[in-house]
Amino acid sequence: MCGRVWLPTDFSEIKIRMKFDDAFAAPNFAPSWNIAPTQQMLTTVLDPATKKRQPLMMRWGLIPSWTTDEKKIGVSTINARADTIHSRATFRGAWKDGRRCLIVTDGFYEWRKGDKQPFAIARANDQLTVMAGLWEEWKSPAGEAIKSCTIITTEANELIAPLHDRMPVILAEEDWPAWLGEVPATDAELKALLRPFPPDRMKLWPVDRSVGNWRNNGPQLIDPIVLT
Repeated sequence: MCGRVWLPTDFSEIKIRMKFDDAFAAPNFAPSWNIAPTQQMLTTVLDPATKKRQPLMMRWGLIPSWTTDEKKIGVSTINARADTIHSRATFRGAWKDGRRCLIVTDGFYEWRKGDKQPFAIARANDQLTVMAGLWEEWKSPAGEAIKSCTIITTEANELIAPLHDRMPVILAEEDWPAWLGEVPATDAELKALLRPFPPDRMKLWPVDRSVGNWRNNGPQLIDPIVLT
């Protein structure tokens, strides 16, 4: 499960880390410590014309191209299980047609089973926490084109399992080219990337419950707290 992420890193730094091509303008990006479903997320896609990495803002919660009403989708498509992306009607079109993206975050939040205590989770080395995603472009009845995305999840690793049985698929930098389509990869090779990230390369810490309200924002949300 992944229902909240944060990304306050300055875009100029993100551009360097993600190797965005200079030909693409910086998106309308605002640092946030509390990105919630249906809000805009920073993603990376491979531009079909130039084959260069492009930054795009997308709605979090994939809207399948065949739906007639995005409101009926709600927040049910913010995550896609790795084991069903090829078969579930909502996601199989994006998977089949190779609409894969990288979802750029600094980390994510998870709530512990039982007492619902929130924890912040990130890469241990403070690098970007980049997740595997799928994306779609949906046209509303009024003709508006909306790009949307979903975060792919897999079984939790040993670090996150005490909190939840699922976690987002986090991709190491060496796996980005295959996922984006910069290098050839079979379906089997791509699905092999959808595995739990090594727990020794991650960290987590308890944070204040105020993160549960999506209206709250600011660096205090990722400050560690002492549990009593």
